[in-house]
Amino acid sequence: MGAILSLIPIKDWIYGAIIAGLIAFGFYEVHHLKAEGAAHEVAALKESSDKLIAQETAHVALVAKTYAAQAAKTTETLDEQTQATAAAQSDAAQRLRNYDAYRRSHPDVASTGQPATDAGASGAGADGQRFSSLEQVALQLAGAAAASRDALAACMTDRGALTGKP
Repeated sequence: MGAILSLIPIKDWIYGAIIAGLIAFGFYEVHHLKAEGAAHEVAALKESSDKLIAQETAHVALVAKTYAAQAAKTTETLDEQTQATAAAQSDAAQRLRNYDAYRRSHPDVASTGQPATDAGASGAGADGQRFSSLEQVALQLAGAAAASRDALAACMTDRGALTGKP
């Protein structure tokens, strides 16, 4: 076998070594370029991710600020509605007490058109108790209606603030 290899001239050995070196360098360079390209892609993706994260953080902060402002506005509106309802209920209660005092001081009004006799006076006392309890029920019913109306308004306002619906 050595005799066959000795038939190959030395310059062919040199060319073969050069060709083998170029092939090895080609494999190395392809691997190097792929690794370098991957590093550039990773750097570009990281830069893009950082930019998107910064934008999203700013958007979340804006949404949180908008929601906080709407929540504060809703709370103010609810407080104003509650105060207005309380004032209206207090006014209605005072008017009811004034009417009750007027009715008690004028037996003709309390007797609902019946003559002011002893029998009518005793009937007026029974009617007075009935009217007094009806007045209290009416006052409680008005208070409950006002409270439920305020709760519904607050709920609808919160829903509108969260969903953007009017």
